[in-house]
Amino acid sequence: MPPSTKSPSPRVHAALVTVQLLFSSLAVAAKLVLPYLPGRGFVAFRVLFGFLLLLAVGPALGQWQNIRWRNLPPLMFYAVFGVIANQLLFIEGLERSTATNAVIIGATIPVFTTGIAVVLRRERATRRKVLGLLLAFVGALVLVGAGAFEGGGTRLVGNLLILCNSLSYSIYLVLSPSALERYNPRTAITWIFLFGVIGTLPFGAASFITHAGSLPSQTWWVLAYVIIFPTALTYFLNIFALKYAPSSLVAMYAYLQPVFGATLAQIFLHERVGAGSLLGAIPVLMGIWLVAKEPSSQVSK
Repeated sequence: MPPSTKSPSPRVHAALVTVQLLFSSLAVAAKLVLPYLPGRGFVAFRVLFGFLLLLAVGPALGQWQNIRWRNLPPLMFYAVFGVIANQLLFIEGLERSTATNAVIIGATIPVFTTGIAVVLRRERATRRKVLGLLLAFVGALVLVGAGAFEGGGTRLVGNLLILCNSLSYSIYLVLSPSALERYNPRTAITWIFLFGVIGTLPFGAASFITHAGSLPSQTWWVLAYVIIFPTALTYFLNIFALKYAPSSLVAMYAYLQPVFGATLAQIFLHERVGAGSLLGAIPVLMGIWLVAKEPSSQVSK
């Protein structure tokens, strides 16, 4: 069934906040790994072991549903945008840019998601929703300041790749709820990750195998963190939230990434953040509140 027209429960909002905190930590964790493991090898490792972890803990996530072969192509399509293109574009961009830039650009996800949902007639663009988007976007810009968004040269290419990553993930957010009309979260996300493994291993398996033997022990701990938290747990929580909330609200929480990500980048990577962090957080939270308080405005099918 489509997401309920009632306001999502506190449990759904808690899941969405957790997702953004963990997604924000990914940029920092990846920056700690990239000096020792190239980006494509990092993606291959992340997707493969994220899939294996989902298989291992699968019984605790719900009952498995059988899917007929003719019903698999849509899940392959979601994997292209939600896992393969999403993760490869992100890591290629991050290699050329900064963690702070990555979380600022992540604030474009709600804008892309709402636009795609409206174009595809999945949701209506109400005045309240647009106001919430604008408030949150302004807050994201204030949070780190325009001066933190550096461009030009290699960094500009990295920024553009991360922007494409945001567009890819937005397409996934809008389209993937269709899978939840037929399958539970455990079944849907496991199949999506399986196709993600098939699509990413050819790009990065050789790189990971080449560098695995020389990785420092602390890098392995960071990789373990990436697999458990910003990968398996976040994808499952996100698809759980999409079952009970419209894609525009799920995407709105991406505006928390600058709040969390800029702070984590400052602590662990010593990337400088403007003093307006608290001021920026206020309109971010106000924007999310405006969208969260409004019942879903999905177009009837």
